[in-house]
Amino acid sequence: MDNIIYVFQNKDNRWILKFPKCNIEVSAYIGKNSVTKDKKEGDGKTTLGKFELGIILGKPTNINNKSGLKYRQITKDMYWVDDSKSKYYNQLVDISKVKKDWNSAEHLIDYPIQYEYLIEIKTNPDNIKGKGSAIFLHCSNDRETAGCIAIDRDTMKKIIENIDTYTKIEILKT
Repeated sequence: MDNIIYVFQNKDNRWILKFPKCNIEVSAYIGKNSVTKDKKEGDGKTTLGKFELGIILGKPTNINNKSGLKYRQITKDMYWVDDSKSKYYNQLVDISKVKKDWNSAEHLIDYPIQYEYLIEIKTNPDNIKGKGSAIFLHCSNDRETAGCIAIDRDTMKKIIENIDTYTKIEILKT
């Protein structure tokens, strides 16, 4: 069984997410400035390549998560740091547990539609400063993203219910 989620442009130049394991094929939104192999913080581009998935986050207190990946409910104290000067760069932090050393971060609870369900895409697993942060597969608000991949809510939920620790995502430029 194919355990890779593919994101690619079809012949009509529309972006598609395909997860053969679950017979999923849906329209997707990517970064507003297209794609790149050389991601830079704030460039508005989606990173090309094959990546592992990380933490699952969302609004529900409980989800059907059999993946083996960690799930955390989003709280008002959660931020994903995108300030490359911070020691927490490209990390999820709980402001009630760490001392703030950043000037810029995504306050996850401020995105109730997009982050109802999200999965971290480990495009910068070593948290190299300036190489991109907070890249997720998340729910769509019917617009391009700042570098994430966005799909409809019901499909997002189905993907969470069917991934496991071996699932990868591959973003391709065809």
